[in-house]
Amino acid sequence: MGDETRDVKEKRQTPLTPLAKAAYKVFNNRIVESVIVAVLAVSFILAAVVDGILGTKAKRKLIDSLRSVSRDKLNALRKTQIKYVFRCKFGLSRIRIRLAGGSYWLSIPCIVEGRKDGADVKYMAKIINGMSAIKHRYMTMLRNLGIAAEAAEMRFDEYADAKEMASFERYCLTRLKDEHVSAPAVMGMYRLNEDDYMLVTEFIEGRPLSEVPVDNDILDQIFFDIKTMHDHGFVHGDIKLDNFLVSGGKVFVFDCMKVGYSAIQPGKSFDTICALCAMCQKVPVARVIEHARKYFSKEELQKAGRMLDVAVSKVDIELPDSIVREIRRALDNPA
Repeated sequence: MGDETRDVKEKRQTPLTPLAKAAYKVFNNRIVESVIVAVLAVSFILAAVVDGILGTKAKRKLIDSLRSVSRDKLNALRKTQIKYVFRCKFGLSRIRIRLAGGSYWLSIPCIVEGRKDGADVKYMAKIINGMSAIKHRYMTMLRNLGIAAEAAEMRFDEYADAKEMASFERYCLTRLKDEHVSAPAVMGMYRLNEDDYMLVTEFIEGRPLSEVPVDNDILDQIFFDIKTMHDHGFVHGDIKLDNFLVSGGKVFVFDCMKVGYSAIQPGKSFDTICALCAMCQKVPVARVIEHARKYFSKEELQKAGRMLDVAVSKVDIELPDSIVREIRRALDNPA
């Protein structure tokens, strides 16, 4: 399959409903964005304060609620469009579609199964639309606000629209493969609807890193892959357990974030500290640092340590204060 974007022209595309168009215009308004981001920022701060005083998980519950109410649906129209693409472009028959696991809300990841040349085949399809780009913009504004609060030299970029968001993910996966980092191969990108795009990749049978034991080999693979990306001038931007998939003992990398060009160097430090924190959710700190030293210099680890407060503020990294202090001590003197 080629790499260019293909319009599904043979099948009539259904325009957005008036309600969907109205919602898009409202949430795409910069004034509305600023107000909502300000409200969310205050809510996160208050939730964090409550957690600190009462030992609750108010912040986590708030995040889960926001993801739940903003999660998109795999409706009948989308299923029909997906089946059409896989029947016409991939030659599949007896097509079945089911949602992939995970806490998705910026896109809709699907597993597409069918028959081809007498054999069962599977693909991964990720649906990205205009609301995906808007939700990403809100998330990016909140992240940049948190980074600014920590006075860190780091910035995430927004996507102009769904096409750019899907195209960037296609670029990242292709780039990772080119640099010999284990990642799913891109099979194609298709425009399904007025603002819907589908990125198709190979399906990899495995489990997210959050669900498997992390041994020494997995630690080495992760740090090696991150170092390889950095040595080629590439930043992942969203290192977390669920963005790694383990299949047959091999670690695959997924879902990069768009980091501003001027923030590439601090972005590398951010990747490194996020990897350290993510692994410390599964493995003792001393062992994580021991493996990180094989791939990162003392200076690189010290720079990463300066972004520890930014990393632990990520919604997908949950570490007790005692572990954070242990990481800080280790990175203050990583030799």
